[in-house]
Amino acid sequence: MQQDVRTPGRRASAWRGFDGRSADRIDSQMREGRRPCCPLCRELLEARPVTRMIRHLVLDASGYDLECRTCRRFRSVIKHTARSLRLVRMRRLAAAVRATGSREPALA
Repeated sequence: MQQDVRTPGRRASAWRGFDGRSADRIDSQMREGRRPCCPLCRELLEARPVTRMIRHLVLDASGYDLECRTCRRFRSVIKHTARSLRLVRMRRLAAAVRATGSREPALA
């Protein structure tokens, strides 16, 4: 019998990302040169050498995760290169153009 995804037992074992406020606290700890601690339980965060976001990285960008094993939460840290940033910006521009729904070429 397959367990329902919404049951508490399944949810307790799932890893989740930190919320925005917690992620900001982790980022500020790193900027100050301190070892990052979990904002929820104050345990030291462990670095995982390969990010969970590996499928979403573009070109030669790299990343790693800071994770709290107690809370089962993680923060992905992505390091972009000039090439990967350019591609991300081009994708955003293309998405914005598509969102306008304009089918006619722009007049110069």
